[in-house]
Amino acid sequence: MKNPMDDFVDKLQEQIFEESKETYGEEVFSRWQNPKFMGRMTDASSVGRITGPCGDTMEIYLQLDDDLIQKASFFTDGCGSSVACGSVAAELATGKEFDEAVLIGGDTILDILKGLPEEEHHCAYLAAEALQVAIHEWMLKKLKFENTQYIES
Repeated sequence: MKNPMDDFVDKLQEQIFEESKETYGEEVFSRWQNPKFMGRMTDASSVGRITGPCGDTMEIYLQLDDDLIQKASFFTDGCGSSVACGSVAAELATGKEFDEAVLIGGDTILDILKGLPEEEHHCAYLAAEALQVAIHEWMLKKLKFENTQYIES
């Protein structure tokens, strides 16, 4: 026999989830509950880390082969919207060349996450900026390596 308190909690949780789906849309809710590409990457070639004005931190990890992003992941200490946006940013970056990945912006992420409330739009720009920082860091490493090779020649 189930405890009445457990029944109450289950019903309350179900109500909260339904309200979240209505507020944020199915795509955001789904990525919040089951985020794709979430986790810190220990063998990343480059990492972009940004803390937004809201206090959320977004990290984007890239594993690269020359200018091809073989694998991407993210980590955030932020809200469900940040989780959803990080998930989209990592998904969009995976398999892209740099010249394609640099075009991934906050608006691109918002187009995919239809229904993200306006007050949460900053999360999309935070994820996009973290991705751009990771790309920039990789380009700096690559340039430094190429300059070292040139000087040694």
